[in-house]
Amino acid sequence: MFDSQGTASGGVGVLAGFVPPPDWEPIPDEVFAELGSPPWLEDQAAAEDEAEPPASDSESVSDDEPETSDRIQCNDADRFVLEALGGPVGAQTLGLLTVTPFGELSAAGRTHALQQLERLGNQLEAVKLELIAAIAGPEPGPDAAGREGGRSEDYAAHEIALATTCSVYAAEVKVHVARELAARRPATAAAMARGEISYPQVRALCEASYALDEQTAAQLEAAVIDGAAVQSLAEFKASLTRWAARLDPDWTTNATTARRDCAVEHTAGPDGTGELFVRGPLEITTPISMTLTRYAATHRDTLGGTLAQRKLAGLRELAERYLDSPEAGTLHGRPPTVVITVDAATLLGLADHPAEIPGIGPIPADAARWLLADGAPLRRMLLEETTGRCLDYGRTSYTVPPELAEHLIALHVHSAGPHSRVPASGCDLDHRIPYADGGATSTLNLTPLDRRWHRAKTHAGWTYVKNPDTDTITWTSPTGLTARIDPYDYRSGP
Repeated sequence: MFDSQGTASGGVGVLAGFVPPPDWEPIPDEVFAELGSPPWLEDQAAAEDEAEPPASDSESVSDDEPETSDRIQCNDADRFVLEALGGPVGAQTLGLLTVTPFGELSAAGRTHALQQLERLGNQLEAVKLELIAAIAGPEPGPDAAGREGGRSEDYAAHEIALATTCSVYAAEVKVHVARELAARRPATAAAMARGEISYPQVRALCEASYALDEQTAAQLEAAVIDGAAVQSLAEFKASLTRWAARLDPDWTTNATTARRDCAVEHTAGPDGTGELFVRGPLEITTPISMTLTRYAATHRDTLGGTLAQRKLAGLRELAERYLDSPEAGTLHGRPPTVVITVDAATLLGLADHPAEIPGIGPIPADAARWLLADGAPLRRMLLEETTGRCLDYGRTSYTVPPELAEHLIALHVHSAGPHSRVPASGCDLDHRIPYADGGATSTLNLTPLDRRWHRAKTHAGWTYVKNPDTDTITWTSPTGLTARIDPYDYRSGP
């Protein structure tokens, strides 16, 4: 109990500054002793006992003094944390967290509180996945029309994307995990509801069991779920890999299939660099690596630099040879082109503002000036000063691309689908009003959309309108959610 100064009467380790909520009472000593305290409280009590000298024979202990147990030697703030964070996520959890005096906890109490908050976070993620599963419904079955590989098209991820402010691809992963937990992974769902397993672990388990038959997937879940609570994500993934190889009778066949799951991905860094990730069959990646190593060795004297720099030069030479060949393809009538924007003052050497590859990232001004000196074509782009949107895209260049496609790509840079980061240069040019219905092939009626959002607009009831004055696009979902997509703001670049 607490007196008028907010301190405990009859407890151990009084904190004068701790004021609990008015309806909270500390756990009685006898109940606390029966329940048992966590190990960190026992260690704390043991340390306090060692620091206090034993009583001499001449000292006596009054029979009126209450007996206390080593298992309850904690201050009142620590006690409160055990109650505030010890139960499952509920209606009162947030209220308790707002009055939990983290600054007044013991050192051990703080780390225990963090551990408990991590558990509560996992429980809240379980609630979110349960809601996503309710929104998405069960996975669609076969489609009589035979679309999408014989399965009905599924647009649940589009709604999730708008509600959670993520791309439709990221939302699709959440939908898959939520459906998997609801339909096939009751033990995993229960462990997550108890806070024992995190969302990244759950996602890793779903991905590992995706291609397994139901019996093998259940065996894999049973083999790894009990140890997940004490494993890091890396340890849990390693456990999944080992058990999958051991349990799956088709592991060798699946490994052979995985060799066809190749990837070549480009990621921009924040410092003017980019990263290429390549995955494929070992007998293909090995000779590529050996060739680049050989190129770097034979051009050591002419190129200088590091081994990695000379390997990158070899990749560039290979790409440029292809682009100069008749076999190089086009998209929207355009050859593969890298656009770099730089302001006039920097281009003339009067300023040193960063240049930018729109939609990818910034590069140093010297790099842009070097490219121009090396013969790169120069185009003029007129921007609106107050919004940074592209008003006009100059068309004087060595290769003249289709004018309208150039303008739309420069205007939007990315797909105009909500939260999409797919480059506009690789998108479909969607007629908002279909051409067959009288829609014009014009800036106002054409919009670059990646394939997923193009199909959602065509087949799933999603609509958008474009403001003719600002080129701002407003999407509306079948359930009434809206999202506004503005043209690319070049002011955020150079």
